[in-house]
Amino acid sequence: MKPITLLVSMFLLLGLITGGCGEKKAQLNPLGVKDIAVLTMDGNLPKQKAKQARELRTALEWMDRDLVKNLSDSGFAAILVKDRQAYKPEMGKLMIVDVERFKASNRSARAFVGFGAGSASLALSYKLLDEKGILLSEWRDGVSSSKGAIDCAEILNRKALENVIDLFTN
Repeated sequence: MKPITLLVSMFLLLGLITGGCGEKKAQLNPLGVKDIAVLTMDGNLPKQKAKQARELRTALEWMDRDLVKNLSDSGFAAILVKDRQAYKPEMGKLMIVDVERFKASNRSARAFVGFGAGSASLALSYKLLDEKGILLSEWRDGVSSSKGAIDCAEILNRKALENVIDLFTN
C-alpha cells in the first residue's frame, strides 16, 4: 500500500471512530424545571430612528425564535409569549428579556473603514421569575459585533441559555 493511501485511510478511520468533528449538545433535564415562557419586551427606545427600530425589530424577532429553540434543544418545554397578560403560571417559569441599548450597524462604515467601525451593539436585561412572580435571577449582558444585530442576538442567546442552565443545575 502506498504511504499516501495508508495516511488517508488512517484519517478516515479515525474520523469514523471519533464520530466526526461536530460537537454534540448536551441535553439538560433539570429536576422539576421543564416549562419556561419567554417574553421579550418591544425594545421601544427613545431617540431611535425608523431604520434603527426596523433593524432592532428584525433582530428581536429572530432572537425570540432562536432563544426558544435553544431552550427546547436543551430539554426545556419553552414557549414564546407576546405580552405579560398572555403569561399563565401553568406555563412554568417566566424569562423576561428587555432591551436596554441598541446601536444599529452601519454597513458603509464597516465596508470602507473596517477595524470594528460600523459594528452593531445590543445590551439586554434579563429577569427570571417563578410561577408566582418571585424573582429567581436577574442579570444584564451586552455585546457588539461587526457582523450585525442578529449576530449580537445569537451571542446573547447563547450566554442567556448558559445562565439559565447554571441556575437550575447548581
